[in-house]
This record gives sequence, C-alpha cells and structure tokens, in this order.
Amino acid sequence: MTVYITATVFGSKTQSQIFHSSPKMHGKIAFVLLCSFLCGVRCGNTRREQLCIDYYINGNFDLNEMPAKMFAVYYWPPNQRQRDSCETISFTRMTDPVEINKTFDCDIFDETDNMTSVQAEYINSAGKKTRLLYYGDDEVKNMYRACDKPISKYIFVKKNENYTLGINCSARGRGMLFAKFLPTSSEVEAVVKDIEIMSGREGSPDCPLKP
Repeated sequence: MTVYITATVFGSKTQSQIFHSSPKMHGKIAFVLLCSFLCGVRCGNTRREQLCIDYYINGNFDLNEMPAKMFAVYYWPPNQRQRDSCETISFTRMTDPVEINKTFDCDIFDETDNMTSVQAEYINSAGKKTRLLYYGDDEVKNMYRACDKPISKYIFVKKNENYTLGINCSARGRGMLFAKFLPTSSEVEAVVKDIEIMSGREGSPDCPLKP
C-alpha cells in the first residue's frame, strides 16, 4: 500500500507519497491514523473548552440562587429559528440522587453523591418538553442532557438580581441571557451592552420582547 498526504495550500491541492507499505502493515497504519485523528479531535475540543472556561469564568455561582422561573431573552450567536414567545424555563432543586437518576432515566449520580443539582424544564422551539440537569458546586457546572450525549461544561454569571448569563463552553461558548421577568427590548439592549465579556459577539433575541 502506498500512503499519500493530500493538503490544500493557498487553495491548491497537492499530494505527496510519504511511504510504501507491505500488506502486513495495512492494519497497523489504519489503526495509527485513526487514533491520531480521534486524539486530534478530542484534544482540540478539550483545548477550546478550557480556553472558554479561562476567558468567561467570573466567580462562583450558587445554583441554589436560581429562581423558580426565568425567560431566555438573548442568544449568542443568534438562533436560526424565531419563536412566537420567549422560552420559559422552570428550575427545580433536586436533592435525592436516586430520584435524579429515575427522572432522567440514567445513572448520573451514585447514592453517596451530594452536589447541588437543579433541573431545568422548558418547551423547545419544536414544541417538545425538554429537561436538563445543571449540577456542581465549583465555578464550572455540569450540564446533563441525555445518557447518549456528553456532559457539557457550563458557566453561570450573575449580572444583577434580574439577569443571569449562561455560557456553554462545550458548545464553543454559546451564550444565553436569562431574565427573571419578561423585559422590554430597550432594557435587554442596555443589559447586553453592559456585558463586556460578550462585546464583539453577534447576538439577538429569538422572540418578541415587551415594546
């Protein structure tokens, strides 16, 4: 087997032979290339995640302070689909690891785990009821979605009594602004303008706010 490397240099593709292998080496070469690719993807994602955490971390947020209900009023980057009304998210404190595992139909916690945990429930843009679990007592929280999905690293930044910023560092720093009450457009614009760490990033509401 002859192995080539194909690269794009300034818009032009070039191909170079790097070595010729015997049939016995085929499996080893394929395995090494696959491992290198998977490691590159995983290491790259981990690196981006850590850079996001280092940039946005801004003190510890106590999940116990999350209000019973909040509105999602602004997104970075903007959502592609617009909603008829702003997403309403209900937050419920959960304390029993067994009950958490039962609710989410997955072994998230051991019975001895004792981390602050809050369930978030909302109707997504497709009309489906969705549950998330935020948990942890450190500055960086964990966000659980489903057994078959990786756990995300999530940061909450409290702006004031009415607004909290959420940043998903496992989704390239996707941001969401939570509001305790449905605000006016001008109020949201003023709050967003005052969030220095999000300056320069494109964002917008995905729903009609108060006039």
